[in-house]
Amino acid sequence: MDIIYDNKTIEKQCTNYTQAQKKFNKQVAEKLHSTINFIYNTTCLMDIKNMPMYKLHALKGDRKGTYAIDLGRRLGYRLIIVPLDDSMNRWDTTDENKIFKSTKIILALEVTNHYE
Repeated sequence: MDIIYDNKTIEKQCTNYTQAQKKFNKQVAEKLHSTINFIYNTTCLMDIKNMPMYKLHALKGDRKGTYAIDLGRRLGYRLIIVPLDDSMNRWDTTDENKIFKSTKIILALEVTNHYE
């Protein structure tokens, strides 16, 4: 699967371990980078959904249309993503099965602490 980044900040955090460690801490940086590596080695979002440790789930409210991938339940951090179709647009369906099975590109928006 491919990842595109919303801005240079999130790209540096996800691709440069030193930058991630400066922004977060060593444990979060390690989890973030192992998650990014896992994503690159999957074929679609369903592979991530089928791994309970990542707890891929849709967000609600003002974050509708985005999803979160947990970086570790005890850490409280998560990677916020948007699944994109083959034309690099947001999906125009609410059928999560179709989205999970067909998404091969995600847009990484940010890494957040769920509890802050």
